[in-house]
Amino acid sequence: MLIDYAEDQGVEMDFDAIAERIRYYTSGYPFLVSKICKNIDEEEAGQNPDYDPKHWTLDDIDWSFRWLTRPEYATTNFEDLAKNLENNPELYELTYQVMYGARADGVSFSAMHPAINLGILYGLFRPEAGKVAIHNRVYEQIISDYMRAKKETAPDYYQFNGFLSPQYYSDEGSLDVMKVLLKFQEFMREHHSDKDSSFLEREGRLVFMSFLKPIVNGKGFMWKEPVVADERRMDIVVTFGKKQKEVIELKIWRGEKYHQRGLQQLSDYLDFQGLKTGFLLIFDFNKNKQYSSEQIRFADKDIFAARV
Repeated sequence: MLIDYAEDQGVEMDFDAIAERIRYYTSGYPFLVSKICKNIDEEEAGQNPDYDPKHWTLDDIDWSFRWLTRPEYATTNFEDLAKNLENNPELYELTYQVMYGARADGVSFSAMHPAINLGILYGLFRPEAGKVAIHNRVYEQIISDYMRAKKETAPDYYQFNGFLSPQYYSDEGSLDVMKVLLKFQEFMREHHSDKDSSFLEREGRLVFMSFLKPIVNGKGFMWKEPVVADERRMDIVVTFGKKQKEVIELKIWRGEKYHQRGLQQLSDYLDFQGLKTGFLLIFDFNKNKQYSSEQIRFADKDIFAARV
């Protein structure tokens, strides 16, 4: 498809790299593959001043993913995702567990399980390393925004009024992620007693995403990177302005051994994203825990860690 399009339109591209990046976001789902390419062909020129219609790059694929998954956009395909989850409470609960690591060891894959089978039927699930995974990163982002909005409108959910201020941004207009994490730490210190630990262990990472979303909105984009092999952690990628990219790893404290392994995983993911600095938000449910922060040098990376 890419070769035919390039020959017809006179477009240059690295076919292997472009195809691999499209697969990275869509897992080959035909409708999403088509939408990623259609957005670049029909939409990007009017939205992205850096777009060159005669030369597609990986940045164009990244842009199209962000454009396709923007919260204000909907298609019948995306609406059907939400309807299927709303109409099947067991499927919704299972999807939540897969999305946010509510089970520390993930959810084992079995096509015989009724809810898993239903998720396969709806194109929602796929197997990965013997666990249930969301089919693709586009759906991962769409479902994440949907579930977060659903939680935020619940009457007993955390409210973050008053926590937005210019203090999160530098004079040059970049996002200061360290200040964001420290402010979230302050919020959790003040409000942790309002929610029991079982709630936070299940939903703490979703709480942070709800906290971060309005800070990023309008100037940047955030998405949850699916991590199937080890559901103790979650990676959030934030792009801000034209050039800034940050990675925040969220993990539940399960001892020093897992902590060191988590630092290695974060370091590896930073390599994948081409970054030398990263951020770590640790949810610690021990009664004697300290709300601490530290700067960690691991391998060749500088990592700022905050504990809540």
